Parts: sequence; C-alpha cells; structure tokens
Amino acid sequence: MAKLKEIVDGNLNKIYIKYLIPSVGGMLGTSLYVLGDTMIVGRGLGSAGLAALNLSIPIINLFTGLGLLFGIGGATAVSVDRGKGKTENINRIFTKSMVLTFMIGLFLTLFRIFFLDEFVSFLGAEGDIFLMSRDYLAILMSFSIPFLLNTTLMVFVRNDGAPKTAMAAMLIGSVFNVLLDYLFIIKLGWGMSGGALATGLAPVLGILILSSHFLKKKNKIKFQFPKGSSTKLKRIISNGIPSFIVEFSAGIVIFAFNQRLLKISGNLAVSAYSIIANLSLIAYAIFTGVGQAIQPIVSINYGAKNKKRILKTVKLGIFTAFSLGMLFFLSGLLFPEKLISLFIKDSSEIIDITRTGIKIYFSSFLLMGVNTVMTSYVQSKEQAKTSMIISLTRGLVLIIGFLMILSRRFGIIGVWLSLPMTELTVFILSTLVFKKLNRAVKYLFKPIPMTNLLDSKSA
Repeated sequence: MAKLKEIVDGNLNKIYIKYLIPSVGGMLGTSLYVLGDTMIVGRGLGSAGLAALNLSIPIINLFTGLGLLFGIGGATAVSVDRGKGKTENINRIFTKSMVLTFMIGLFLTLFRIFFLDEFVSFLGAEGDIFLMSRDYLAILMSFSIPFLLNTTLMVFVRNDGAPKTAMAAMLIGSVFNVLLDYLFIIKLGWGMSGGALATGLAPVLGILILSSHFLKKKNKIKFQFPKGSSTKLKRIISNGIPSFIVEFSAGIVIFAFNQRLLKISGNLAVSAYSIIANLSLIAYAIFTGVGQAIQPIVSINYGAKNKKRILKTVKLGIFTAFSLGMLFFLSGLLFPEKLISLFIKDSSEIIDITRTGIKIYFSSFLLMGVNTVMTSYVQSKEQAKTSMIISLTRGLVLIIGFLMILSRRFGIIGVWLSLPMTELTVFILSTLVFKKLNRAVKYLFKPIPMTNLLDSKSA
C-alpha cells in the first residue's frame, strides 16, 4: 500500500526515474542478446554469418512479442486493479499469464522439431546461408520456453515494485550471453551453433535471477491455481496484443526488408541491413524501456482516476524519448564508420552501403521514441482498440507499404527511407485522429511550474 500511495501521491520525477532506469536497462539487456551475437558473428564469421543471422532474427522478435503479450497484458490488468483497490484477482491473473506463456513456448519447441527446414527455407535462406541459419535456429528454438518465460516474468517483477531486479536479470543475462558468444564462436570455433547456444542460455540465467523476487517479503504476487474464467484471458490478451503486434511486426518487417534487399543487391545488402537493424534495435529497446517506465505509473493513476498526473507522466516520457532520439540521430549522422566498425572490418563495399543506410535510417529516431511512448500511454489505460490500431498501422501496414513503393522507385535508398516515412506519418495521423493523443501532445507544450514538480503532493 505504501508503494501504491507513492505512485499516486509521491514526487513524480523521482518515481519516473525509479522506473525509467531499470526499464531502459532491462530492455537494453534484451537487445544486447541479439547485438552480442551480431558483433561477434560479424567478426568471427564475416558477411555470410551476418546474412544468416539477420535472416534468423525474426524468431527473436516473435519470442519477445509473445512474452510481452502475456507480460504487459497481465501486468497492466494487475496495475489497474491495484489502482482501483481490487486485489482479489491479482494472483490468478499472474498465474494465468505464466501458464499461457509456457504453453506457447512448448508449441514453438514442437514446431522446431517438425518444421525447422521448411521454416528456414521460408525465411529466404539458400546454400551455405541455409546451413548456417539452420544451425542457429535449431538450437535457439529449443530454448523457446525460457525465452518467453523470461520476458513475461520480467514485466511482472518490474510492476511488482522490483524494477532493479528486472534490470539486473536482463543485464546480467546479456553480459553472460556476450561472454559465451566470444567463448563459443571465437575461442572454440562452434560457429552459428555456438552463438545460438550462448543466446539460449542467457534467459535461463535471467529466470533464476527473477525468481529470487518471490523469496522476498516485498513480493506481492504469487502463483495461485487459476479458475477457468475467459474474462481474465480476454483482458490479458486485449491489453497485451499491441505489444505483441509491435514486436511481431518488427520480425515481419525484417523479413520483408531481407526479401527486398536480396532482390536489389543480394546477400551483401542483407549483411549491411543486419548492422543497421541491430543498431536500430538498441534505440528501439531504449524507447520501449521509456514506454514501459510510464506504464505502471499511468495504469495505477488511471485506476485511481488521477488524470492530471497521467498527463504529466506522459510529458516526461515524451521529452525523454525525443531527447534520446535526437542523440541517436546525431550519432549516426556524425559517426557512422565507428558504429560499423563494431561489427565488421574487412569489406569496404559493405561499409559504403551501410554508411548511407545509417544516415537515412537513423532519422526515424526523431519520432520513433515519441510514437512508442504515446502507444504505451493508451495501452496503459487499457484502451486496447486505439493502441492496436496505432500498432498495426505503424508496425505493419505503413512500413510495408512504404517499403514496396519507395524501393521500387528509389532502389536501396527507398528501403532506407521506409522507416523515417512511417514514423512521420504515424505521428501526424495519431495526433490528428485520436483525441486523447492530441490532448497528450498539447499538454507537452504546457509549462509545468518548477514548484509543482518539486512538491510531492501536486506532482
């Protein structure tokens, strides 16, 4: 109750920072799973390894999306109920979310056993790239259950007042992944299989760290046998589907980009996109962390009907996201070669393609963070329909449309332009079409007296 009162009445700046740093750290840890593989695969196995890895990455997006479907979906319901003072169903919502996550993970594991070759072919891999992708996915998909459970559990632990534990689990797991990548790929020469094994073991360690939360006195959630109510299931899925759409769409987008680039410039362009997509993954993970930081604050205050505090929270989130987006854009504009050198060192042709791509692609960061925070805002208030429309429009419809149109007109330059055009269009449409988002953006330009921010009661 003390923590609940603090979120409703306490100093908003301090509460926001309390959730921001662990949320960003946790999501950054998630992105480092793939980033560590890409950096070491690029240096250890060259452009062929990068191409094979990038063709396989959509499965990571699927894992994360499914984990967030039940994590964000269940945790949002729990936070809103806490804000309303309804605590009787919290444990059943948590348990049902975890059981559903396990069942989906089991399904993916079985899918890997029976349909692996067909899946690798579907991703567009051929020849040596097929063999490398198959080696990677054969092991990675064997860890489907821990991947999904780790993501779902991370969200619940963070919402249960332990954001530092959630951050520690993700960061320690990511560092563990990078160290094992180096050992398995560089030192032992296990190739793509070694990279997949390193990535698969990381969430196992994450689950062990997250599980420690249930041994602490401040833990407010526990496993409880769920009743067969379809209402809770619908609520969980309704709340979480926008997050799933965002992540799953990202995998579809990577798949679509790979197919277009294979037709335009072959595996070399796919290798270049692997570098750009992984750098973009870091930025997007940080933006998602900002969005997840406002989620428990907005959800609980929404349940408590504290509208002004919700808008102030969104204002902090948008300001943070835009500032970070500007920083990311300038880094790509000013230091593209240094960023590329993290992944590969022996192909001037890849460097030329990637340099141009970074300068164009990174302009999307100026609005990507703002759009992410606004989507999290409506999702945190259980406005699933609005959030789903924005997520589908942004994550799938517009970007695929721009990709098809611009790539045919401008070739590879059109591919790089697709994401910036999508983010700009989504921002314009969201603020014009949805009144609640328009109100939040307008509030962004409303000055907040410093005395109000420092006053724990009015903040």
